[in-house]
Amino acid sequence: MFLNNLKANYEKLSVGEQEVVDYLMRHEEIENITIKTICADLYTSSSTVVRACKKIGYRTYNELKYDLRLSKELQANLSKRDRNSFEIIKNQLSVEFQQTMGILSEDDFVTFADCILNARRIFCIGVGSSYMAMADFNRKLKLINVWSNDYFEQYSIERIKDISIDEDVILVFSLGGNSQDVNESILAAKNNGTTILSITTLGNNLLSKVSDNVIYIYDAPKKREKLRSRLMFNLVGTLLFEVVLSRIGLK
Repeated sequence: MFLNNLKANYEKLSVGEQEVVDYLMRHEEIENITIKTICADLYTSSSTVVRACKKIGYRTYNELKYDLRLSKELQANLSKRDRNSFEIIKNQLSVEFQQTMGILSEDDFVTFADCILNARRIFCIGVGSSYMAMADFNRKLKLINVWSNDYFEQYSIERIKDISIDEDVILVFSLGGNSQDVNESILAAKNNGTTILSITTLGNNLLSKVSDNVIYIYDAPKKREKLRSRLMFNLVGTLLFEVVLSRIGLK
């Protein structure tokens, strides 16, 4: 499965190789995209494309393209029908659920849960539409007497770096992971020794690079950039809280 291969090997890719994979993931129809096309659009070399394929587990570019096409076919009919129809919305959410569940790893959840339970304080961050999923998870942590607060305004997020220490954890909910202000504040807090955990989409974003541990979700390509569903955040938050509860029983 393409997404599993990518998740397992993404960190092995160089910046140029990541750009190649991100380029392919952005295109809904990749049958006619050749190595020559990629090289022309990205101003890169054919050897970079081939290395990217091999590093994520494929012998050739055609193998990668075939597997990626199968993954994209789970979103069949999106381009043939009204994108606002009820059935299309249901299908899209079903695809996102299946793909997200397919790339979730028990080891990642156990690592997150142990970091949360061993932390002195938890700073939960979520801006824009990500706030609701983050706030719900923060509320659940408070129910089990974990010191946790939610942060969604830029001023309060900037304050974290002034008070966080190496015994604290920052947990970020962010789809794109490319908010410069948020990332700069998180990076400053990391310099204090604070552990950074993030829940974000699979892809090339700064947040995943500065985080100590990441749980990835799948977000299907959409024309709409704003008001995108955070349902997969709620899914991961619910599952993570259940793992936290199970780890409490082990202590």
